[in-house]
Amino acid sequence: MKRNQFIIVGVGNVGAGLLEMLPKDIDILCIDNAPGADEKAKKIRGDSVRVIAGDATSRLVLEEAGVNDADCVIISTTKEKISLEVAALLKDHFTPKRVVSVGITNSGIQKLEELGVEVQNIFTITAAGIRNLLEHKTKAAHSIGIGKNEILEVEVHPNSRLVNKPIGSVAPLRWNIGIIYRDGNIIVPRRGTVLKPKDKVVILGDPGVLKTVSEILTFNFERFPLEYGDTVLAFMAGGEDERYFNELEYLFSIFPLHRIVFIYSGKAAGRSGEYAGMIDRERFRTVEERTLDLSFTDAVDKVLQEAAGEYGIVAVPRAAFSAGPLRTSGKKFLQGLSARCACPILVMQGTHPYERIAVPAVQDIAVQRSIETALEIASSLNIGVSALLIRPSDYISTPEDLKAFEALRKTISQTSLMYKTNVDTPILQGNPVTAVLGTLSAYNLLLVDAGTLKKQGWASSLLNPDVMWHIVKRSPVSTLLIPPIEESL
Repeated sequence: MKRNQFIIVGVGNVGAGLLEMLPKDIDILCIDNAPGADEKAKKIRGDSVRVIAGDATSRLVLEEAGVNDADCVIISTTKEKISLEVAALLKDHFTPKRVVSVGITNSGIQKLEELGVEVQNIFTITAAGIRNLLEHKTKAAHSIGIGKNEILEVEVHPNSRLVNKPIGSVAPLRWNIGIIYRDGNIIVPRRGTVLKPKDKVVILGDPGVLKTVSEILTFNFERFPLEYGDTVLAFMAGGEDERYFNELEYLFSIFPLHRIVFIYSGKAAGRSGEYAGMIDRERFRTVEERTLDLSFTDAVDKVLQEAAGEYGIVAVPRAAFSAGPLRTSGKKFLQGLSARCACPILVMQGTHPYERIAVPAVQDIAVQRSIETALEIASSLNIGVSALLIRPSDYISTPEDLKAFEALRKTISQTSLMYKTNVDTPILQGNPVTAVLGTLSAYNLLLVDAGTLKKQGWASSLLNPDVMWHIVKRSPVSTLLIPPIEESL
């Protein structure tokens, strides 16, 4: 299990209190150049704590401490000048996931907040208070429910991907927001209610899902796809080869999944013995199998009628779109499937392992949401994300086209800054479909919001082609479609 790593600047009263109170499974490194700081820290926590005897206002010392790899840097010194210097160094030269600092004067607190620091006022701060702040700002709501974490109280982190968005855009599936506490007031949430930084919200729902939602709200976003579930629903149409099963096994090696359900349609049932030789059951936690004497589309319909909303990922083979009725109705099928299963759909092409993710930014619809999901996946795999932009033609583009292009660039840049990570933004030229498809050989996974696929008839598709669908339809790599925003709570 991954151990959280905290770096504490200063082993004074606050820092020493944290050493006593933080759980023993947390790795802690202290920076302090005061005489006896090393002995003081080890007396409290033993040899598990590491101390650098150095000046935290030195860039070299912060590099030696490895602040970029820390879950949080806590500036616990009560010397405001030092706190400001450390915070400025961290902002200008490093990308720590989180910085918390003691604040003293009003002007100092303001400056720290401008540097992106979470500030705790010295007159009200305690080591216990910082400890609670660090432990994901999440606690079980007492005296409510049956005590199985089906109700949680969570504080919204300023960098959460759900902050400053209306609740109607959050698309809760097996959870909901019950109430919001803001500035001493109680707010009953509506669709248009916007979540704000430092809001305390009470969330209710499936305990397994709530844990992931609380992590998203508190800006710990490395748990895809547990926001939806921990089960893979894998459909077989009858034309799958070994690559299909290898990619399913790969999913279980990179994501926190615990169960897979194989669905054999009528044609696939005839190959069940052959499939058995391709499936390494030990690679999956729990395996279930169902055989339905139905066509592929009817098998999908039947399963989702019985158990929609229980899955983390629905896997379908790319081969299912190259023959039969889905050859011409694949878009309608995927739109219906996405709306009904309300979880990500993986159209599998066997292009794993995933080493680079591409997000087509060809229209300003759900671009930020798509990039955020890509970053969730990329953060746990330590891989790159690219947002593929198409520059409008200098000859036929309108001022509105250029304005939309710049808005897309700004959205991508702001999202990258918010998550303190780099999003590569290659700018392509020409026909959007041709340009995007021409770059996909350099990627292993394409990520698209299913809500960007247009709902249109045959005639309107001729006059106004669905760019995103043509990219998905012809993609040479595995394609992940995230579910569209729910239209109702």
